[in-house]
Amino acid sequence: RMCTDYTDLNKACPKDAYPLLNIDRLVDGAAGHKFLTFLDAYSGYNQIRIHPRDEEKMAFVTESANYCYQVMSFGLKNAGATYQRLMDKIFGNQIGKNIEVYVDDMVVKSADTPSHVTDLAEVFHALRKHQMRLNHDKCVFGVSSGKFLGFMLSSRGIEANPDKCQAIIDMRSPTNLKEVQKLAGQLTALSRFLTCMAETSRPILSL
Repeated sequence: RMCTDYTDLNKACPKDAYPLLNIDRLVDGAAGHKFLTFLDAYSGYNQIRIHPRDEEKMAFVTESANYCYQVMSFGLKNAGATYQRLMDKIFGNQIGKNIEVYVDDMVVKSADTPSHVTDLAEVFHALRKHQMRLNHDKCVFGVSSGKFLGFMLSSRGIEANPDKCQAIIDMRSPTNLKEVQKLAGQLTALSRFLTCMAETSRPILSL
């Protein structure tokens, strides 16, 4: 995946303050449902058109010619906020009711099979209306559990991601500050599952 260095352009652009949703709230809202469908947009950022007058600002140089993007590219500091705004517009009052969305991560949630079919139809209608495409290879339909924003969701609730747990089990004891910081980050990602995590990990997190 190619990513252009837009350091100078990002410095010149004011920050878009559009808020990203709280991950814990999204995960809590999606857990506890019997049926889940995980959706992935096909090159999601690239489905948003750049205004024609701004295309030249996205120019880049190659050995053969100069080009500019006509769609939103990776590397722009406001890309995440722009994409989240679009998702909120597309799904509107469906968010929190039958779908949770964090940028390009989407999960449709339902209590039973008939409801799930209806919910999926509503979601697909909204996507089709705005000409948004999905990557079918990365979509998972009608399952009882799955990963969302780094957590395992199921009808039982929220569970720790086994991959993250195994990564800590397999890692060697830290021997330098960088490795300690890596361990601290991994522990923080699992903090909601660790009793008295703040107290017991204080010697590590204080480094």
